[in-house]
Amino acid sequence: MMGQDQKPLEEILDSLEGKEKIVLMGCGGCSTIFHTGGVEEVGEMAEILTGEGKKVKKVPLPFAVFACYKPFSSMFVEEHKKDFEDCDAVLMMSCGDGLQTVREILDEMGIVKPFYPAVNAMGVSGGGPDKFIEKCRACGECIVGRTAGICPLTECPKGLLNGPCGGTRPDGKCEVDPDKDCAWYLIYKRLKEIGELEKIMEFNGPHDWSKSVTPRTFEREPLDLHKHLSRTKEVIESLGI
Repeated sequence: MMGQDQKPLEEILDSLEGKEKIVLMGCGGCSTIFHTGGVEEVGEMAEILTGEGKKVKKVPLPFAVFACYKPFSSMFVEEHKKDFEDCDAVLMMSCGDGLQTVREILDEMGIVKPFYPAVNAMGVSGGGPDKFIEKCRACGECIVGRTAGICPLTECPKGLLNGPCGGTRPDGKCEVDPDKDCAWYLIYKRLKEIGELEKIMEFNGPHDWSKSVTPRTFEREPLDLHKHLSRTKEVIESLGI
């Protein structure tokens, strides 16, 4: 998921200077998990903006409804079409991906409005429920099958594809951050544990960064939303939720 932090309130208010009627839209995905754009955060931000003299229309997205997934967000945009038409600006409490997806939906509807982010995206992160760590660079050429399931591009501050470097400390810590284990020390230990230590001697060639040239486009068969949502309901019920 996309790690993120909310922008400082002063920056948000500065971006909305001169704008009176604001549509405030959140995200039920990563922004809900990171407490930057869930239903509660949208409500709190609406109160703040109202206190600043803004006229706010809220478009909160329920949990698991991602702003970046067009089939979902377009339904909410259509439901609030009049609010978007009448507003002076849209404040998105989502990552930049969600913001640009909603912007494109409105552009296609002929509704062209200024968009402002309330969130700073911080990279692909995993974990939870309270601690999340960036584990993946989304580089387009994953090599963790050769490095014991540990990504050296992300775990190593130098991004070394072959290691360890000469600065590794005697206790296995990183020379850049003495509180952090050397990524290649961790790779060595785990390769040994899974019986694949010989892979430490395999040379990883130069990374093909052409696969991470942006913007990247992916074409996939659209999901059958009713079928997949039905499966989600079954799983939730099986968990007793």
